[in-house]
Amino acid sequence: MRSGADRISLSFDARDPDQRAIDGAEFKGRGHPDSLADRIADQFSRRYARHTTSQFGVVANHWVDKVTLVGAGATVGFGGYDIHKPVDGYLFGKVTERIGDRTLDLARIFEESCAEVFTQCVGDPELVRYLRLHVNNTEGVGPDHSPHFYRPAGPGSVSDVHAEDRVANDTSACTGTSRLGAAGRLARALENRVAGYRGELSAIGTDVKVMVVRRGDSLTATLAVPVHPRAVRDESEYAEVIGSVRQRILRDAGELVGALTAEPWKLTTVKINTKDRPGRGYLAPFGTSLGKGDCGAVGRGNRYGGAIEPLAVASSEAPAGKNPLHHIGKIYTWLAHDMARRVEAETGRYAETVVVSDNGSPLHEAAFCHVALAASRTGVSEQLVRKLWDEVLTRLPQYTAAFLAGREPGHDGS
Repeated sequence: MRSGADRISLSFDARDPDQRAIDGAEFKGRGHPDSLADRIADQFSRRYARHTTSQFGVVANHWVDKVTLVGAGATVGFGGYDIHKPVDGYLFGKVTERIGDRTLDLARIFEESCAEVFTQCVGDPELVRYLRLHVNNTEGVGPDHSPHFYRPAGPGSVSDVHAEDRVANDTSACTGTSRLGAAGRLARALENRVAGYRGELSAIGTDVKVMVVRRGDSLTATLAVPVHPRAVRDESEYAEVIGSVRQRILRDAGELVGALTAEPWKLTTVKINTKDRPGRGYLAPFGTSLGKGDCGAVGRGNRYGGAIEPLAVASSEAPAGKNPLHHIGKIYTWLAHDMARRVEAETGRYAETVVVSDNGSPLHEAAFCHVALAASRTGVSEQLVRKLWDEVLTRLPQYTAAFLAGREPGHDGS
């Protein structure tokens, strides 16, 4: 394992998001179509990997990072809705479909993945009835890989492929941050708190989207909160639900902000469903905009750090659905965030990382890793960063194992 001096660099030009004059972040709730697409892609990858491991003793090659959901066609009003076109779920990718003389049922794995995610994240079992699935598998053979890469003769040839081709699949730059800014932390906390209100306010759905902007010491939150059409008979009942959500947020605002920062910041403004007009409201069948025509795609949901922070360092990689064994967009995103968190834990300073791969290189030999720290150089050296980098590299197998076990690698010390 090598991490030589030419692979590591350190600078002190990162900007702590909480030190900026302005910061902003968006959080897409668990029922948002983009969140659902990300979760389904990862859940398919997990189910597929577990299935091939249980049946053949190996994880067969696959990637499905182009899952797309096309929302239902619906007529929606206060008191009810009519679905006249189902939700279409598309699985696009390259997946090993045969190992030797045995065919894998990709459609069934996709269906089970969708049903599990919809049940967990939407909570309305009726949605599964309106789901039409499509699998477009583009696996094939080319000279850039062994002919057994996607068409193995048996489990043994899959193992041979891993031994030969378990290297970086692409040249890519992945980024990580040591933590969210207060705006991102509050956006995520607000979505979680609204989810907790459902015990008393069952009319609200799970497709809650939150935008938080901090200007100086003032925080503004704008929320989109869907309401189940069948739960409100008219506009007045709808307004009562939204008013109850707003009252609860204002009641909990001090506690939420105080738990996120020691700064004397205040949540001064809460806006909900800003498109509402007399006779109009955010009504969503099944509690998600997927039920009324919205679409979702992998890579448009929350970033791996936990929210969408437009002012923070970010790469173009979408980790969901990528192969957990050798796809750099997934593995180095895990690694970059874990590295940034460990640097801040060691130094007490906000950190950002950039990790770059070379296509075909061993996974433990990234082209380079750059760490940017906020504040002064005092007490921090490249030797410390190199030590942490070497420790993180040893954890690569644990990242994959954590993902397959259903955990978030790098978030929980795995």
